[in-house]
Amino acid sequence: MKLDKFTWAVIGVVLLLLVGAVVTVNMTGGSGAETQEYLPLDTPEAPVYNAFLALQRGDYTQARAQYSQATLDQFAKDNYDPFAGRSTSPTSSQRLRILKSEPIADDPDRAIVTFVQDTYNQGGLFGSGSTWSREGTVEVVREDDGWKINTQEFFW
Repeated sequence: MKLDKFTWAVIGVVLLLLVGAVVTVNMTGGSGAETQEYLPLDTPEAPVYNAFLALQRGDYTQARAQYSQATLDQFAKDNYDPFAGRSTSPTSSQRLRILKSEPIADDPDRAIVTFVQDTYNQGGLFGSGSTWSREGTVEVVREDDGWKINTQEFFW
């Protein structure tokens, strides 16, 4: 069986597209959390971003450092470690979007940070995956070493 020029051209285009897809996936794979930097705790948004990034990396020491002393004391009082046994799922990727930060009018050392956590899971029929978003708010407080999350939010 002999293939004509048109068929060879179609095969060539398909192969180029396949190679391009493989190269693109390999170059952009991963969450990118490895290259992102933690923010200094000088803004109300910083501990929220840092906690999310630390949990993405599995850095539970850094994640704990983003919570206020009152919240950490409550964990100890309840004999509860929210980070113990936690693992990240290799089939999902997440991103955090900070929507707004509103200072509390009568207390300059408190603020409310509103965020959206987007999650994408691979799989499904024909590898279609699924995406969903969750909006949340957290109270942050200013302590001696910067802003800290003052609520039990763990970006699951």
